[in-house]
Amino acid sequence: MLLFCALIPPGIAATGKQFKMNINISGTVVANGSCTFNQGGTITVNFGQVIIQKSSDSTYQLEGNYEQVLASDINCTGDTAGLLQLRFTSATGNYTTVANKKVMGVDKGPVGIELLVNDSVQSMDEWWALDQDSPPVLKARLVKLNDDSFSSGDTFNASGTLTMAFN
Repeated sequence: MLLFCALIPPGIAATGKQFKMNINISGTVVANGSCTFNQGGTITVNFGQVIIQKSSDSTYQLEGNYEQVLASDINCTGDTAGLLQLRFTSATGNYTTVANKKVMGVDKGPVGIELLVNDSVQSMDEWWALDQDSPPVLKARLVKLNDDSFSSGDTFNASGTLTMAFN
């Protein structure tokens, strides 16, 4: 083998010249890491009765703090080494920006839902790092978006997906 390599014509391997070849590699990627949230079930968040008051300047404000912990027990098994990331996305793709953060829109009404990760606002639909040895506390909080029309007794709905990636 060494003798063969030494006999390559000098014109092929000369400085400044390119030599191209196709290399095909085949195999199987084995990834056996997996995680489940809330034992794989659906998480339902009920904010209860939401009170919106008209202020003296004819705008509307949320009366109180509407914040709920998301039951998001994270259980990972197998090969989970590397960068773990999470992203919460709206099922409808409906977002509004509030204070430079994406907030998930609801089907009707003047409110949106923001995601809190360890009590810090996290933009929806953006990846963020997760330390599986110290899982974060996830919360959903209602925020006032605008003064769209709404009626007393209205209900609103929103749904989304929490996704994890191993990078």
